[in-house]
Amino acid sequence: MLRIPGSIFVIAIAAILGFSPGSFALETPEKKPDTLVVCPKPFQRAMVKWCEYREQQGHVIKMVEPPLQAEALKQTIRQFAKSGLLKHVLIVGDVADPQAPDTVSVPTDFVEAKVNVLFGSDPEIATDNPYADLDSDGLPDLSIGRIPLDSVAEIENYIKRIIKYESPSRKQQWQRRINFVAGVGGFGSIVDGLIEQTTKTIISDLVPNAYETSMTYGSWCSPFCPDPRRFSEIAISRFNEGCLFWIYIGHGNHTALDRVRMPDRSHLILDNQSVGKLNCIDGSPIALFLACYTGAMDHPVDCLAETMLRQDGGPIAAICGSRVTMPYAMSLLSLEMVHEYFHGEVKTLGELTLLSKRRMVKGSANNPKYREMIEGMGQTFSPVPQLLGLERLEHAQLIQLIGDPLLRLKRPDKLGLEVAPVSVAGSQLQVTGVSPEAGNLMIELAYPRDRFRERPRRRVKYDPSNESLEEYQRTYEKTHDLVWVSKMISVGAGPFEATLLIPDGIRGRCIVRGMLQTTDRLAIGSAPVKVLKMERIQQAERPKRDLIK
Repeated sequence: MLRIPGSIFVIAIAAILGFSPGSFALETPEKKPDTLVVCPKPFQRAMVKWCEYREQQGHVIKMVEPPLQAEALKQTIRQFAKSGLLKHVLIVGDVADPQAPDTVSVPTDFVEAKVNVLFGSDPEIATDNPYADLDSDGLPDLSIGRIPLDSVAEIENYIKRIIKYESPSRKQQWQRRINFVAGVGGFGSIVDGLIEQTTKTIISDLVPNAYETSMTYGSWCSPFCPDPRRFSEIAISRFNEGCLFWIYIGHGNHTALDRVRMPDRSHLILDNQSVGKLNCIDGSPIALFLACYTGAMDHPVDCLAETMLRQDGGPIAAICGSRVTMPYAMSLLSLEMVHEYFHGEVKTLGELTLLSKRRMVKGSANNPKYREMIEGMGQTFSPVPQLLGLERLEHAQLIQLIGDPLLRLKRPDKLGLEVAPVSVAGSQLQVTGVSPEAGNLMIELAYPRDRFRERPRRRVKYDPSNESLEEYQRTYEKTHDLVWVSKMISVGAGPFEATLLIPDGIRGRCIVRGMLQTTDRLAIGSAPVKVLKMERIQQAERPKRDLIK
């Protein structure tokens, strides 16, 4: 009996049926996706460039059309997740407007509000979190984000901005800046003071000294309050200069942030009209809103985060709340995000948000001192301290990522610096280190962010005169002028050495900061140094000499 090899038999049958042998390669099992793109058909062609770009980075992408109902979409995602390989979900398209149901859209889900409804929130929370929650415990298991844009042109433009953000560039200095804008809580002087102090502590202690930070604060008593008439201008300029994160702390609503309230009038911070002034050319920030309603993507009018994302010079992404948010849970979320960004290893914004949400709810061993501080604040000042656990879980639903969950986080490389722990004012300070490659190195001697070069006068009475308000601006600028001396040098790959002349007027705790700009990378580092007057050192050494005698 003639035996025909199986491969020949397959080829023969294929020829009879009209297939070429090569066409069978197309019938091999499809790779299981790690990323699911939920995208209406009119937008799918626009998303092809994004899919190709992410596939070049090693992702396996699957694009599907959204079903009409949220429950069906949850089941679709869970079906793909059965492979165990699905890690990310990207939703493309806005939430349907009830007054215009025929628009191209993807449904969001709604969950019952149990805690924030006690403080004036809507009875339901609009949220994409259930799509990422595979076991119905209220916590995300996948990273998820939404690009809530309304047209092919807007989507194509946003994809270009993503690619530019992640591409190498000589202009990388913005990677060492983090800018804060804050309104007054209005919870009462004691609670506001505690929230302010907690925020200051987290910023001062947990953001490494190698980074520059700014604070633009809407309290007229604070030296960090600029001329209130220019508050919006200053807040927008902090955005436009480029930074890693532009963080707003305070009240908000669907289309605007709170106003800065002086005793005689109030001033705009930002709203859907003024976002047209956002014009960040290099270093589009990730906007983080510790505020209510700024991410209410189901609102008939586009929420503030959506409107900002649409701007050519707007944020590259936004993390925001879709309903009323509360200080306790948001403080914990911020704590976990700060820790994971500076000390963690996740590569994407979606993973950062996912991990921070889970740790906010379940707790973590990170920064126990600060977590205990926030827990104490919650127990003392929350109107319903017995519901703090439920408040945390509810905020996992509240917080939305508006933007690309696969956005690659920018983290400057680390630059090691060494200096003597104690130096003398008026002397030369020697700085050594090792450069990973050739470039331009800027070395600075500065005060840490919790000190002032010139201590501002305490404000006890509000003066609305033009002269007084102009003084606000000068004081604001002085509070951010912490650098005493700097020097730019060219270095090659390998060890380097630089010297700085320590000014006579500098005293106490200082930091040496280094910023290395290479062809397309940035490396930053810092080292502490204590600067003393020569008389102090001589006084300290005198008892030793007397003892020797």
